[in-house]
Amino acid sequence: MEGGVTLATQTSFLVRLRTKLFEHRGLLVTFMGIFCFASQSILVKLLKDEVPVIELICLRFSIQGFCSFVYGIGSGMQFRIQSKREALLLLVRVSGGLATMLLLYYAMFNMSVAMAVSIVFGAPVFVGIFAWIILKEPFLWRDIILVALNLAGVVLIAQPPFLFRSERLDSAKKTELLAVVAAVSAMLLAALTFISIRLLGLINCSVSKMIFYYSVAGTVVPAIAGLAMQNWVVPTCGTPRYFIIMIGILNFVYVSFLSYGLTTAKKSYFVSIVNSSQIPLTIILEIFILHEIPNWISLLGAGFVIGSALGVVFREGALAKTKTMNRDQQEDERVQEEEDVNEQFRLQTDTRGECSTGEQ
Repeated sequence: MEGGVTLATQTSFLVRLRTKLFEHRGLLVTFMGIFCFASQSILVKLLKDEVPVIELICLRFSIQGFCSFVYGIGSGMQFRIQSKREALLLLVRVSGGLATMLLLYYAMFNMSVAMAVSIVFGAPVFVGIFAWIILKEPFLWRDIILVALNLAGVVLIAQPPFLFRSERLDSAKKTELLAVVAAVSAMLLAALTFISIRLLGLINCSVSKMIFYYSVAGTVVPAIAGLAMQNWVVPTCGTPRYFIIMIGILNFVYVSFLSYGLTTAKKSYFVSIVNSSQIPLTIILEIFILHEIPNWISLLGAGFVIGSALGVVFREGALAKTKTMNRDQQEDERVQEEEDVNEQFRLQTDTRGECSTGEQ
């Protein structure tokens, strides 16, 4: 009897677990995609002395473009651009995305990978500024606080010698500060790219089409630039070539999994919260694989950047909740008004019926 109860309990637990996993599959897939992103970031750093940054970007996008082309053919994607507005927005998206990737890879080559990722992760904070300028969206005092918190985190990560006396302005520090400037520039360009993606979503441009044209431009432009600068090498056989292939595949998986998570999760800001785990994951992988341990000031700065980005997420969640409540309240008021009108009509009909009966 006890064996039967235990088996039934275990079966019930497994059923509940499977149900929960299915309900939160979007968040689980997002986390797996984030692990892929952290892994490819470490692989980029490992190829620092093997492949020039422009060539690495070209090879990475060629692999990603091939994967997106195969996926687009299988899913019946329309590759043709539908309008001039879509073409212009795609041009802004691919141009900003390419510049962001070039600056990010340069930063990864010359500073801590985790700290470079942390700086670029603050892009959603500056989306509010660009949305205020371009889309005329409100920019409140809470947004100013989040921007200030993000900038404070960047300063703690950079640790400029004029603020931190323990830092010496030698050649290595100059290179690191230049990498920080590149990471901040990548963050601002990423924020501008987010605006173009939002506008593309409003005209029903699919994510697959964005990835495909982004990959095509990311293959052609760096290839031309590399040939013009004669900065092109053949990767050595073995590990470097495997790493390049893995970088392209992992990045395609990351973008695909993140898109799937955003489309299947009940609330998109939950995906953004899970997405913030890319920084701790990158730090852990950097410690165990590259044996680079960031100091506590850099970790504090990364925490400030994460806090500012999560502040944006929670703000958007609160706004979405408020809009939903207002919409539900308006719907309830509309239903109540209809019921009142129907009740008045019924009373008038009854009154007319009684008057007709009295006259008879």
